[in-house]
Amino acid sequence: MGLIVSLDSRSGFTLIEFCVAVLIMMVGLMGLLQAVNVATAHNLGNLLRNEAISVADEQMVLAKASVSDLTTFTNLASTSSLMNRKARGGFANYSINRTVTLASANSKEVAVRVSWRHRGNKNNHLISSLVANPSL
Repeated sequence: MGLIVSLDSRSGFTLIEFCVAVLIMMVGLMGLLQAVNVATAHNLGNLLRNEAISVADEQMVLAKASVSDLTTFTNLASTSSLMNRKARGGFANYSINRTVTLASANSKEVAVRVSWRHRGNKNNHLISSLVANPSL
């Protein structure tokens, strides 16, 4: 007996099945795209935080270096400044506040607070250190 082939074969995809498959794939790809956007924003937040830590460390080193001179130990004062740093092809603005308080007769506490904004939220990083008068 021979194989009978029908010319009216309905074993393929219809246009509606194809459109539904494309729609399902589009929803999946949109979900993946949103995941990439969230990961990129989170990564940028980490990059800005690491840069703020670096700025705070630099400011603390400058404060400690200024104390090496005996005359500046009594004149070490609180300061505020702004700094721009390059971040991913753009610039990030950091606000730096350095406060100096008397800890004892021969030492002072230097605190450096770095503030920045990311996605509408204000973030802070604070470091502090005790600096002793080298003459005592």
